[in-house]
Amino acid sequence: MSTRAGHDPRLVISIILVTMAMGMLDAISLLHLKIFAGYMTATVLLMAVHIATSESVVLSGFEAIGLYLLGALTGGRLVRRDRTVRLAVGDVLLVVGTIVGLTALEWAAQPPGCTYITLGLLAFAMGLQTSATRHAKVADMSLPAATMLLHGLAHNSTFAGGTNPGTWRRLAAISSLFVGAVIGTLTSSHSISLAIAIAAGTILSAGALLHVREHKLLAHLDRITVH
Repeated sequence: MSTRAGHDPRLVISIILVTMAMGMLDAISLLHLKIFAGYMTATVLLMAVHIATSESVVLSGFEAIGLYLLGALTGGRLVRRDRTVRLAVGDVLLVVGTIVGLTALEWAAQPPGCTYITLGLLAFAMGLQTSATRHAKVADMSLPAATMLLHGLAHNSTFAGGTNPGTWRRLAAISSLFVGAVIGTLTSSHSISLAIAIAAGTILSAGALLHVREHKLLAHLDRITVH
């Protein structure tokens, strides 16, 4: 394992998996909850648009932001425990995956206020998840978003006088975000609870990977990182 922050190969793979799940959940929340649960920049912009056009999702926007902040506060406490970076991130991702899994069950049960409960749980989980990805300190992926990944590709390219560091990592993250959004869109068109459950399983897999003991097969993950 590399000793440099952000180059633990298992952390890189885990964040790529989390990025795919983030694409799934943001696609699901936009299509079916009409607001983003994890992409707060877009949530703020959507709130502004809806205020200007007198549409009625402003309350959902405030809920998403409030629960996201609460998740971030909780995540900040969790990652500052006396744990290695890998295990601290893994712990939080397992909690996130569990919350998202419970959200899938909650949607399937359809209790009163289901939409607001789902949005609140997902926003809280995404706040926790962002705390984990920030703590991992993987370059360009502290907040797995296409803007920073695309900027990094161009800014550090040979055409801009750079040396193309992390190119494959960025391309993998962009692809996973895109694929995740496609999976979330297609699956949720048939079953929203199933789509959320798939995202939960992806996040749980990312967390579990960080708790698996060292094995020679895991050494191959080092090829994913670019030093």
